[in-house]
Amino acid sequence: MTELKIKIPPKIENQLIYLEAISKRPKDFHVQEALTRYLEDIEDLRIALERLEKEGKTYTSEEVRKILNLE
Repeated sequence: MTELKIKIPPKIENQLIYLEAISKRPKDFHVQEALTRYLEDIEDLRIALERLEKEGKTYTSEEVRKILNLE
């Protein structure tokens, strides 16, 4: 595993200290979790934007409800 040194504001440091205390998990764990989720969200956004750029049929939420007989 690679080490990464970052600077964080005191507010975030305090939040990490609190999480460490209540979860009994190290700050590194919480930073890794947050970074993993952030990167997954960015990838999801990239995929969504890529799909929006493709030509094709789009549906409103009302149309989807009708198609799925949810109305």
